[in-house]
Amino acid sequence: MTHSTGPSKSPARAAVLSTYLVESTICVALIGVFVFMFVHSLEWTLEAGLFPRIVSGFGVTSVLIYLCQLTWYRIRNSAAGTRRILDIPWTKVGGDQTKLKKQAFGIIACALGFWLGVVLVGFHVAAPAYLFSQLIIYGEVRVWIAALGAGVCLLLIDLVYDRLAGTTWNDPVLFDLVKALF
Repeated sequence: MTHSTGPSKSPARAAVLSTYLVESTICVALIGVFVFMFVHSLEWTLEAGLFPRIVSGFGVTSVLIYLCQLTWYRIRNSAAGTRRILDIPWTKVGGDQTKLKKQAFGIIACALGFWLGVVLVGFHVAAPAYLFSQLIIYGEVRVWIAALGAGVCLLLIDLVYDRLAGTTWNDPVLFDLVKALF
């Protein structure tokens, strides 16, 4: 007669638990970073500290929501389902190194494109255009939803930073060039 010492964990269940522990640890670390960013930005003027405060507030909120969702799925034993992060397509990649390199290049190219857009045409054009492209490429949403997101982004830039904070922006190179020509 054999005696069992308790329910054994299947390899799949152990992998799900391991993934949950890693993801929840990353979430806690992210919350720590966002809280540090918020507390540190309180020492700055409103204009300088407004963006870090907004980002850290949204960051803590979104990470807490994700952590609650992760815990809920873990409790219901459905954490093995497919989930992915909106702007980083790493979870779609299997073991194919070529595909991984291509997607890494795409992410770096998008970041450089955003920076170049800010320099050439300014933040008011580059930020909504970047958000629009990310929603289309990685979010796989409909064009009208991406356009709505880009419009909300421009509205927030205008209302919060231009009107409320009176932020000073860079002079876009192309706009200066057009002004000089005419």
